[in-house]
Amino acid sequence: MYFLCIVEALVYSVLACSSLMSQYFAVVGFSPFQIGLLMALPPLTSIYANYIYFDLAKRLSARKLIRVFSFCAIVSLWLIFLFEGFSTKFTFMVAFTFFQGSLLPIVESTMISFSQRLLVPYSKIRIWGTIGYTITAFLGGRIVKFGFIWLFVVFCGILFLISLLSGHLRERIEGSRKKSAGRVPGNFILLFGIVTVCVGFNLFNSIFLPIVVRERAYDLSIVGTTLSLMALSELPFLFFAERIRKKLTTRILFITGAVVIGLRLVLVPLTQSAMGLVLVQMLHGWTFIVIYYSCIGLMRENLKDQQLLSTQALFWIALQGIGPLIGSTVGGIIVEKTGVFNAYLFFGLICLGMVIASIRFVMHRFSNLQKS
Repeated sequence: MYFLCIVEALVYSVLACSSLMSQYFAVVGFSPFQIGLLMALPPLTSIYANYIYFDLAKRLSARKLIRVFSFCAIVSLWLIFLFEGFSTKFTFMVAFTFFQGSLLPIVESTMISFSQRLLVPYSKIRIWGTIGYTITAFLGGRIVKFGFIWLFVVFCGILFLISLLSGHLRERIEGSRKKSAGRVPGNFILLFGIVTVCVGFNLFNSIFLPIVVRERAYDLSIVGTTLSLMALSELPFLFFAERIRKKLTTRILFITGAVVIGLRLVLVPLTQSAMGLVLVQMLHGWTFIVIYYSCIGLMRENLKDQQLLSTQALFWIALQGIGPLIGSTVGGIIVEKTGVFNAYLFFGLICLGMVIASIRFVMHRFSNLQKS
C-alpha cells in the first residue's frame, strides 16, 4: 500500500515537471505559438495512444511497460535538452510525450483495480498524487533559478524511481480496451462540448502562466510556487467532495466549476502584483477537479452498463485530449495575435458567456438527478 502511494505521488510529480516545460520553452526563446504547439503534444498523444498503452500492458504486463517506457522517456527527455532548434526539440518532444504519456493511465488503472479489490477508497490514494504534484511543482520552481538543467535532472530522477518501484504494481490490466457499442446520449455529447471548452481554457491558463510572469518581469520561481499552490488548493474539495455534491446537487456543482474557470481568466489581467496573481490562481481548487468530479457524478447517476462505458470513453477524450489540445494550440495563436493579457480576458468572457447560456440546458436536461 505504501509503495503504491509513493508511485501515485511520483506519477503526478511527472505531471508537475511537464507543466514546467512550458517555462523552459519560454526561456529558450520560443514564441507563444511554438510553445502552444509543443504543449499540445501531450493531449494529442492521449487521443490516439491510450488503446496502444492498454494493449501493450495486457500483453507485456503493466510493470514491464512502465519500466521500458520510463527508460525511453528519460532518453528522449535529455535529447530535448541537448539539441537546439524548434524542429529538433519538437521531434524529440513527440517521442517523449508518447513514452511519458503511458504512465498516468496505466498506473491509475492499476490503482483503481487495487482500491476495488481491497475496498480501499480511491480518494485516499489520489490525495498522494496531489501531494506529489504540489511538492514537485514547488521545488521545481525553486531549482530552475539555478538553471533548467536541474529541472531535467529531477525529471529524470522521478522517471527512474517510477521504473524502480513499478514492480509493486501487481494488478492486472483487465480485458481489451475495445470501443463499446453503447450509444452516447445526446445531452452528454452537448455536456462534453462544454467540458471540452472549459478544460481547454483551464489548461490555457497553466500553459501560458509563464508568459504572464515573463511579461510582468516577476521572479521565475513564482511559476513553480503557483503551480504547487494550485495543486494544494484541490485538497479541501477532495476531502469534502461528496458532502459538497449532496448539498449543491451535481448539476449546480458543475456550473460553479465552469464559472470559476472563466472568472479566473478574467481576473488574471487585472492583477497588479505577484501576490495578486498567486491569489487568483488559488481559485484552481474549484475548477478542473470540480468539473471532473461532477461529470463523473452525472454519468453514474444517469447511465449504466455499455452506455456508461461509451460515455466515459468520450468523456476522457474531451478531458485529456480535445480540450487541452484546443487550449494549447488555439491559445498560442490568440496570444501571438493579441497578446497574453488580451487572450486571458477574451477566453474568460467567452467561458462565462457560454456558462450563462448553458445553465438552462444543464439544469433541465439533467433534472432527474438525485442528490444521493
